[in-house]
Amino acid sequence: MWTAKWILDAYEAGDQSVRGEMYMTYRDLRCYFDEIEVRSEGLGEQKAGWVAKKPAGARWNPCSRLVKGFGA
Repeated sequence: MWTAKWILDAYEAGDQSVRGEMYMTYRDLRCYFDEIEVRSEGLGEQKAGWVAKKPAGARWNPCSRLVKGFGA
């Protein structure tokens, strides 16, 4: 089955109301929509984990100077 990429791109970029409407409209594409949902949830968890693992000690600021963190 041929799938139009613009439909999947619109689903991925849309908010919950757009996603819900497209999910109900394009019944044959639900397996692809489910894959996009799983992928987007996984990325959200990875970003949250990365932020939590960020060190609170010394860091470099944009001016290339070492800045001491408040938590260390």
